[in-house]
Amino acid sequence: MLSRHVLLAVLLLHTMTGLKLHVTTFNTGDTFPREDISPLLGLDYDPDIVSIGFEELGDTDAWENEADRILSKRGYYRIKLNTMSIMQLVVFAKKDHLPFISHIETEYTKTGFGGTYGNKGGTSVRFRLYDKTIAIVNSHLSAHMDQVQIRDEEYWNIISEQDFEDPTTPHLYDHDYLIWSGDLNYRIELNNSEVRKSIGAGKHLDLLHYDQLYQEKLAGHAFIGFHEADITFPPTYKFNPETDIYDTSEKQRVPSWCDRVLWRIKREREEIVSVLNWGGDGGSDTDSMSINHDLIRASKMGITLSMSDLSGGECEADGIGPSNMR
Repeated sequence: MLSRHVLLAVLLLHTMTGLKLHVTTFNTGDTFPREDISPLLGLDYDPDIVSIGFEELGDTDAWENEADRILSKRGYYRIKLNTMSIMQLVVFAKKDHLPFISHIETEYTKTGFGGTYGNKGGTSVRFRLYDKTIAIVNSHLSAHMDQVQIRDEEYWNIISEQDFEDPTTPHLYDHDYLIWSGDLNYRIELNNSEVRKSIGAGKHLDLLHYDQLYQEKLAGHAFIGFHEADITFPPTYKFNPETDIYDTSEKQRVPSWCDRVLWRIKREREEIVSVLNWGGDGGSDTDSMSINHDLIRASKMGITLSMSDLSGGECEADGIGPSNMR
């Protein structure tokens, strides 16, 4: 059974050829993929690039191998894998795009136990795609209601510590598109009973003003310049295993929107982002799985990329594809 601590995000990078980037992030809860994870990937269409992030891995090979198996059958090639302790980020692309993907680099930042352990922190993969630069970060920030300042500090540590060799984009903020996903662990800062009462009454949107990530962005403490699709679904954390019932254990976690997807554009006036879709499935696709976070069909965001002055290159791909799976 799988651990239900999942966020799926689909980013549509619309070019003249309809380029699509599909981003997912899973907190596996120290479980193993003992069944087909295809439904979790949400690939009911054929995107051009697929990025998958994993947190709390029980086995650093099992989930990646399962993703390789599924995506290889669909004609994808792995262009880069980045592993940090029990966290991973793996990016795939269709063969037609490989000549136009270049300058692939990875970075990671450990923030667990004072920056010495990789159970918390962020992994990233950056690359040039045609004439644009894209950086994808998958992160797992510190837990617990009272750790909001620590989460902010971890965000800034990731931003400040990750450097790249491409002289045009030495830092994450320098990229044309910076996509940030993961278990960010920001909570709803209200009494547990109040939160559950609002959710039960269908008034979960009233809770957004108490969302710590919303508050920290508004105050300029973290994720400055990032956008997020409007949240219209109930909190995705935390559920009793194999149920849609919020946590009834001794810990009685406050329901919260822990799993998030945000994006940042370097030149706001030159690029266009439109949110096409965002919503929660409420567990309808995952009834057979042992889960503690809601399955989310996250944002479908349209990003217009310029196709002028296309700059191809020799792709430094990992070489995992339909004809050479490990």
